Amino acid sequence: MRALLTRRARQLAVPVVAGALLASSATATAAAGEFELTLDTGHIDAFTLRWVDEQLDVDLQEDVTGHHVLHEPEDVLLQVKPESALVLPDPLPPSLAFLGDPGDTVYYLPQTQDPDLIWPGWSTEQIPAGVFTNPLRIEVTDVEGPGDVFLWQTGSFGESISVLGGGFQLPGTISPNANVHAHANWAFGATGRYTLTVQASGTLAAGGTVTSTPVTYTFQVGDADPAPSTTLGISGLAGHYHSGDVVTLTAVQDPPTGLDHYHWFTRAPGTEEWVVVPDAGTGEYSFTATPGHDGVQVIARLYDADHAVVAESAPATVVVDDHEEPEPPELSQRIVATLPEDEGALVASVDPEDDEVTMSDFELSGTADRWTSSGDLRPVTVTDTRASAPGWVVSGQVGDFTAGDEVLPGRHLGWSPLIAEQPDGGGVTAGEVVAPGLGSGDGLSVSSPLATAAAGDGTGTSRLGAGLLIEAPTTLVPGTYEATITFTAI
Repeated sequence: MRALLTRRARQLAVPVVAGALLASSATATAAAGEFELTLDTGHIDAFTLRWVDEQLDVDLQEDVTGHHVLHEPEDVLLQVKPESALVLPDPLPPSLAFLGDPGDTVYYLPQTQDPDLIWPGWSTEQIPAGVFTNPLRIEVTDVEGPGDVFLWQTGSFGESISVLGGGFQLPGTISPNANVHAHANWAFGATGRYTLTVQASGTLAAGGTVTSTPVTYTFQVGDADPAPSTTLGISGLAGHYHSGDVVTLTAVQDPPTGLDHYHWFTRAPGTEEWVVVPDAGTGEYSFTATPGHDGVQVIARLYDADHAVVAESAPATVVVDDHEEPEPPELSQRIVATLPEDEGALVASVDPEDDEVTMSDFELSGTADRWTSSGDLRPVTVTDTRASAPGWVVSGQVGDFTAGDEVLPGRHLGWSPLIAEQPDGGGVTAGEVVAPGLGSGDGLSVSSPLATAAAGDGTGTSRLGAGLLIEAPTTLVPGTYEATITFTAI
């Protein structure tokens, strides 16, 4: 005797019927999460045996979405609707005593089709004649779920007939011949999720046995399982903080769900809108306290795989109290712009006596999710005396801001260019606004036009300017940050 263990490696074809619409009273829906399809009514050959490439396979075949459509069993959820509930009568016929006691409720799928329920059976019709000796074997090796599962047929006189070779409760083995299509009664002892592990085998006519790879079927009896129920709290909040303290808040699930997708939100005092905190998607949120954080409220929200909110914490209020200590040092930046004069008729310059931009002190934004500082670029003078008037472009690019060992990347600086002065008909055009790159973007860390003059324009003397804006993360360490912005003229 030789034993062959086949591997389940193939793709199942889905029939397409051209020029016709397949009509059915059954229901098939796309299933969220782990299943591609949910079936809650209709004809289903749940255990369909096939002989493919010298391998024995167990598939699911249904006539709901088409005719004899094949699926991997793991891709389909078989929904046993609440309408299948059956209260066992009193007196209970002896032939059904295995189901329980009078008054018990089971969830019953009849042997004859009920159009409002699924009608699962089995089929060996796709096994070629002469490959196997009869019978084949469909073995339900394992059943996991909240109750017992029963499988039987009803005889002509109402008697219960075992299809498992004796007994009515799964696990067990169905032993059909080749070219058989059959249905039976199913009963589930309780609502909930059931998984059945199924494996087929057969004796080859040429000798030896073949065994399929095990597959898993999932039945949902009654309504789908509810989403995990949990409450969400925030731990780690101190009674108060001083400026410069690191605040670390942790979201705590009770009971734990296994979910780990969070978003954190803040709300400034006197506002109603919650604002999402950028780049805070874990169960921990940390930032450096400043006077601007005093009174800010923080919440955490937990999400499921479909990004639906599972739980939300109560607001935690941050208190920053420096006990009337001296204010921290003024926050400002020194931006020094240097542009070497180019020999020739195109000259761009910055007044060496007026080459320092003092930005405003950092302030917490209205959404309490970033620091902002603004200022005005010192004038940049451009003189073009070239008779050919070929036009020109003046661009600027900033390096990183530094405060001792601390670095704020230059992308956090943006500007709004303007033309302060130009001759009549000068034709000088301000460059486009460049937004700070707090969340994304390069800001002024890459060269960006401050102003341009097309060919034939830009002669004479023009003065350029810009409004400057820094947007920094709330984790910025206090200090005086300086950077240099360099201009090029071509």
